[in-house]
Amino acid sequence: MKKIISTGVLCLLLAGCSMMNRERVPDEVPDWTVGYAMPSFYPVRVTKAYGINTQEDWTSILHTHSQFMTVSDFKRIKGFLPNYDGYGMPLRSYSTIAYYEQIMKTNHLPDKVVLYWTSLFNAKFYITELDVTPKMKALMYTQQHHVESDGIKRTCYQSQFDFGFLPNGQVKVWLEGCGKYTYVTELSPTSMPDTDYNGNSSTAYKHDYEDELNIRAKNANATLRPIPWDKVNKVYTSKHFTVDQLH
Repeated sequence: MKKIISTGVLCLLLAGCSMMNRERVPDEVPDWTVGYAMPSFYPVRVTKAYGINTQEDWTSILHTHSQFMTVSDFKRIKGFLPNYDGYGMPLRSYSTIAYYEQIMKTNHLPDKVVLYWTSLFNAKFYITELDVTPKMKALMYTQQHHVESDGIKRTCYQSQFDFGFLPNGQVKVWLEGCGKYTYVTELSPTSMPDTDYNGNSSTAYKHDYEDELNIRAKNANATLRPIPWDKVNKVYTSKHFTVDQLH
């Protein structure tokens, strides 16, 4: 999968391309995006992310960058979530979640989202795949209403996939939008490669991040081992957001 071509988007640019297999999606539905959340003491780095739609025959690549240590900084998160302890999963749009758009945007949902990521805590590499179910698509395409901070009620959609990374390779998934997070599932990795997507080894990651993580924990009077799972599995979010489950 090293070479990924956004065939569906290219198809739109070709005059003779058949549109018979494309799903009908209202124009007001926003383009889908992806958010990443992680415990401050167990941060990760995503090196490749994309969505695949098999029926429409396209792959849409997501923007990525390497500033995950900045995004997961303990003091930064406490500025938004004062009760945060550094171990739990911080959910708060645009502040503690790294937010990424598609390179070539579409509001047609993928059938699968694929992530290549690295646990900076133990320098292990994972590939995670989310199958986007009909229930998920139905919710993401449903128009809702939400009263914004300015007091105005606006139409909205839960059009963002939020992935919460755990230090053992598991990933929790929420759908975000309209002032709420809807929990979907917890995923096990589909594969554990020997390097990250770009070919970097665990030795390189330990050299770059091990000392920095130890200093982060020490400054917060925290320990990284053993992993306190009762704390890691706790979710923190703003009082302005609600958290529910997909039914």
